[in-house]
Order: sequence, then C-alpha cells, then structure tokens
Amino acid sequence: MKTVAIMNQKGGTGKTTSAINLAGELAARRERVLLVDTDTQGNATSNLHLTEVPAATLTDVICGKGPSLADAVCRTSVEGLDLIRGGTLLAPALVAMQELRFGRDTVLRRLLPQIPDTYGYVFFDCSPSLESLFNINVLMAVQYILIPIKVDKNSIEGYDVMLETVREVRAGGNPDLRALGIFMTAVETGSSLDREMIANLPALLPELAFKAYIRKNIDVKKAPIALLPLRQYSPRCSAAQDYAALADEMLARMGG
Repeated sequence: MKTVAIMNQKGGTGKTTSAINLAGELAARRERVLLVDTDTQGNATSNLHLTEVPAATLTDVICGKGPSLADAVCRTSVEGLDLIRGGTLLAPALVAMQELRFGRDTVLRRLLPQIPDTYGYVFFDCSPSLESLFNINVLMAVQYILIPIKVDKNSIEGYDVMLETVREVRAGGNPDLRALGIFMTAVETGSSLDREMIANLPALLPELAFKAYIRKNIDVKKAPIALLPLRQYSPRCSAAQDYAALADEMLARMGG
C-alpha cells in the first residue's frame, strides 16, 4: 500500500482537484484507492458522490469511540474509489489530538494499520497550512508527498518551504518520507510566462519537477459539480489526459 500526501502551504494550488483526479485515474486502472480528507474545508468530501456513508467518522476513530478506520470508509459512485470524510467533522478530532500529552504528532501513523490492505493507494488531501496538526500527522505517517504549484510568484517561491518541511520531518521522526515531486496546475499554454515555466522548471528542479503539467480546462470546474473525477466525467479533455500522464510519472517514481 502506497501512502501519498498532496500538500502545499499555499492555497489555490489545486491540491483537492489533484487528489481527486489522481485517485480517479488510478481507480479507472482497476486499482483500489482510498482518499482521506484531512482538510477542515472538506472539499474532497463534498466534490464526490458518496453512495454509502457509515455513521463512523475519522473523529470517532481518533477520539477512541470504538470504530476503526475501516469502519469510517465511505463508498463513492466511482468503482474502486472510497473516501474517509473530512470537513467540520474533523474539529473535535483536532481538539482531542491537541489535548494529548504525548504522541499528538503520530496519531494517524498509529491508525494507518487499520486501513484494509486491499487498497493499493491511499491519498491524503491536506489543508493549506504547515502549522495544522492534521498536516503534521499526515507527514509523519505517509511515504510520499506530492506538491502542486500554480504558475505565479508566490506559489513558485513557496516550494522551498515545503522541501525544508520534508527534510525536518525526515529528521524528526519519519525518515521514510520522500518528496515525489512538484507539478504545475492550471497551466495556460497561451501565456508566455507559463510557457517559460514549462521550459525552465525541469532545469530549476532537475530531480523534482514532473514533465507532466495540468492544463487549465473548463471541465476541471464542471467535474466537481457532477461529483466525479475528470477521468469519469470527461476522459478525453486535456486536463484528464494530463492527470493520466502525471499518474504515469508518479507510478514510475514509486517504482511500480
């Protein structure tokens, strides 16, 4: 089972969109995928059609009310893609973790063995903050981190903060954490700045930059309204093809 955090401390970089669409792409390849929504905004939860919703939540598990992580898994309308809900449901869990005297950073790591091993991939959709206790827990638990950026000054400047965070987490308790790489979202190929970034990012970050990038496309906005990943909503659109290419590179970097 591969565990992947999709994270950037900047907002609006396409974290949730990428989490949903990479999960949907792998599900279309007959992989079993679990998406864990650890963002208190809960957009991953609200942007998918849930067909089976158990009473148990991630908060119930964290607060030790009896159920395991497996009991909190929701089915979606996409075959092979399941989800553990986030959003406002997470608020009591955050309080419970903050009140722990010891081990507040490793709550999720201790819970991960409860996820059924039938899942090949587990994606964590994270909030735009490095100070979030949930994000710290995710980084202490997962094997890989994917960093989406937009082609703007603030987003590009922020990637080094993420890489420094990875180094700190590796030194501080999760030596297995690895930065899979950085990829661009909402790329406008008609823009000279975006074309410049496409050309220069691989040289700027030779070991981290993905060749694949996600083109701006209206279907990226339409798919969440339909409560579907792009692969299931509009598989021929440019962004769906881009996420397929990104998934190919991601799997190659994971060695599988």
